[in-house]
Amino acid sequence: MNKPQLLKFCFLITIMVVTFSCKSTKQIITQQKEITQTAPPVVIDKVFSTDSIFEKMNKMQFRFNWFSAKFSADYEVDNDNTSFSGQVRIKKDSLIWVSITKFSIEVARILITEDSVQFINWMDNNYFISDFNYINRFINNAVDFDMLQAFFVGNDFKYYENDKFKTSFDGNQYHLSTVNRHKLKKYVRTENDKLKILVQSIFVDPLTFKINQLTVKEIKANNKLFATYSNYEKINGQLFPTILNVLLSAEKDIKINVEFSRLTVDEVLNFPFRIPGSYQRITPK
Repeated sequence: MNKPQLLKFCFLITIMVVTFSCKSTKQIITQQKEITQTAPPVVIDKVFSTDSIFEKMNKMQFRFNWFSAKFSADYEVDNDNTSFSGQVRIKKDSLIWVSITKFSIEVARILITEDSVQFINWMDNNYFISDFNYINRFINNAVDFDMLQAFFVGNDFKYYENDKFKTSFDGNQYHLSTVNRHKLKKYVRTENDKLKILVQSIFVDPLTFKINQLTVKEIKANNKLFATYSNYEKINGQLFPTILNVLLSAEKDIKINVEFSRLTVDEVLNFPFRIPGSYQRITPK
């Protein structure tokens, strides 16, 4: 993997932490349709309304103040494949810290806050510091810190409207879909909020009310973020998806496969991020 790809890999790992398959968007969707068609229907007492589903999803949100996990990952773009491992640590609504290792050697470290992104490249002895919108410019998509944090733990986005969703039930899962989901008016809107989520689809398990699939699409830019969550395990009495998949379909299809292990919740963490004085500061492209 060349250095620009390493940089992109590190950010996409941070932004989309994923695993499941190495297929194109069309293949993934086709496969999941086949699974839906062949799986036996889920027996439920009644089909809930949109408001009731979101209420139950909220009760099942993965709640934490501190979170950490190890992960193993595969990355694919332009038929170039590589494998990495690492660790992620999160302080709720505050910090996301990621360490990327290759052959047990740390190659990069990332620290993300609500308004900044810092990156250390241990391989080339350099670093950069930028604002949070660098992530959106980098992946050509619209995310904020809350959305990024939600992607990591399989939660729905906070502070966003729920009343515009349409709901259906296919016999196996609920399908919630909406166009132009905006941040709630009582929260301050920032420059980043001008990057609208034009179409969002959420597929929800009718028994656990956890998210199985999530799609965010910008029609004009023809960008699509497709995520799946699976292999839920109980941690401190809560369900957490240890296997996830995100495929970013933009100019190129980028696939990352990640599996979590050694998860801890609400153990106080540190976030070491010291930039050596000898390292060169670079300007991110």
